[in-house]
Amino acid sequence: MGSFLVGRGARLTACIGLGAAGALAAPAACLYPEYTFDEPEPSGSASRSSSGDGAEDCANGADDDGDGRIDCADPACGDFVCTAAVPEGWSGYFALFDGEPAMDPGCPPEFAAGPPFVGNRGLSAPPASCACSCGPAEGQGCDPVDGITITVADAPCGSEPHCLFPLETPGWEAQVCRGPDGVFSDRLTCGPSSNTECSATTGAPCAVSVSVSPLAASGGACAPSAVQVQRPDPRWTRLGRACAAAEPLGRGCNLGQVCAPKPAAPFEGGLCIARDGDAVCPPGPYTERHVFYTDVEDSRGCDDDCACGAPSGGTCPTTVALYSDAQLHTCSMRVTELPAGSCKDLEDNPSVVGRKVTSLGAPTGGACLPSGGTPRGEARGASPRTFCCRT
Repeated sequence: MGSFLVGRGARLTACIGLGAAGALAAPAACLYPEYTFDEPEPSGSASRSSSGDGAEDCANGADDDGDGRIDCADPACGDFVCTAAVPEGWSGYFALFDGEPAMDPGCPPEFAAGPPFVGNRGLSAPPASCACSCGPAEGQGCDPVDGITITVADAPCGSEPHCLFPLETPGWEAQVCRGPDGVFSDRLTCGPSSNTECSATTGAPCAVSVSVSPLAASGGACAPSAVQVQRPDPRWTRLGRACAAAEPLGRGCNLGQVCAPKPAAPFEGGLCIARDGDAVCPPGPYTERHVFYTDVEDSRGCDDDCACGAPSGGTCPTTVALYSDAQLHTCSMRVTELPAGSCKDLEDNPSVVGRKVTSLGAPTGGACLPSGGTPRGEARGASPRTFCCRT
């Protein structure tokens, strides 16, 4: 009796000889009993899935490549990781980007389960700009005209004189002539070496120019305007994008864990869970906290406290005429006429004696310094959502 294997589940063939005579008389009779042998593959593997000839799918809970390892337990699933279950009241899992808005990466295919969350943090919102202003001065009056100063100089307007001769104006009134003290044409200027005393030996003119100070206005008030408010647009400095892991999630992990894709840069290195509101991270491995906002509450404004100080800088338009008459309080020989607050050059070194205010106008030009307009309030993020990630 002889036997051999012809393969897996081989049939054992046995032929029984009937002797020489029988062999000559008739063909040999062979019996074929059925025997089946389940032998292992030449590799020596202990077991093998009947479908174990494909690539491992790391999220379907099956041993696709037949190596006896499922999902995260399979080395082929290096881009997946075992992670703890999502705590009650939280949702997950997410790949989270927290960076500059210009670097927003979008969502990768393995984290594309539904619309992503997009929020912001790092709000930059300077205080409101508050501007107060004042209306024109009203109710001002003119100072007494005897406050005007008249000065005769031995140098042209705009040049540095050696001598100045002030003409007193006590008890002045508009349209009233005063004199005769003054500068007479027979006098000469002090010159550069005369110690500011007029000298008859210098031979230089005494009355070269004349100037008149402005007549100031006083009193009155300015009305404050309503505060003008400008609020710079709020600007977010950081963007948050959360992309949900695609379903289903895999197995091959310890009890209470799931196999999920591992986020890649520029996302945070660990998977994240989320909850609406500004929340504290739950106990467990999700400890890295990120809070993002989808709205802004802006209470920036200004206190309506504008006020105005006393008016200043106002003047009364005034014209002064100068005369050369030597007789007391006589103003008939006019030398020149000029507005208060100006200077005028003279010719021929005239006597400057009599003076008179020939016109006086209403106050103009008064202004008030504004104050107030205090900034208040602030801008801050609203509608927060908290993400807690594994480190």
